[in-house]
Amino acid sequence: MNFAMRKANAEAGLTLVEMIIAIAILGFILLGIAPLFVASVKSNYSASEYTSINVIARDRLEQLMNLPFLDPQLTPGVKVNDLPPKLPDPVTGLPPASGGVANPFRITYQVIQYQVPAADVATVPNGAAFTPTRITVAGQPYQYKRVDVTVTAGTGPMGIGARSARVSGFLASPAPTAAAFASVADTCAVGAAAPCP
Repeated sequence: MNFAMRKANAEAGLTLVEMIIAIAILGFILLGIAPLFVASVKSNYSASEYTSINVIARDRLEQLMNLPFLDPQLTPGVKVNDLPPKLPDPVTGLPPASGGVANPFRITYQVIQYQVPAADVATVPNGAAFTPTRITVAGQPYQYKRVDVTVTAGTGPMGIGARSARVSGFLASPAPTAAAFASVADTCAVGAAAPCP
């Protein structure tokens, strides 16, 4: 009887060697899974920032599209960043009194004047494709403005890299042939750096 009890007690627990082997196997499994968790966190952060960038770009484009056609903000050229350098306090929504978090986003937008060539106006049916001409000199009639809004973000705390999004909208001239709606000089190349008059 004593022999049977000793044998049962010997098989009842884990030895130190078995415990070390189990911990080593678990460690190897966790080492294989850990990069997946890091990649998942970076991917979620990047997706969240892309969403923020697109929302900011579309919001700014909508603000510009709702301005009157001759509003000074819609004069041709590339406009500089108009976001505050620091983010507002998340609790109060007010700008920080001192310190604060740097705003990672930067907004620029370009307004370009376009004219539909006279030959296309006469021959292209409504809703069909046409070839526009960019107007860069003052005093010319033109049919619409294109507004390109670009939002960029820095590398951020995750070190993923800079991201950007661009959205565009078109504003039709209410009176393309009227002198009041004639073009103004535009010396900025498409995609020029801000500011450009």
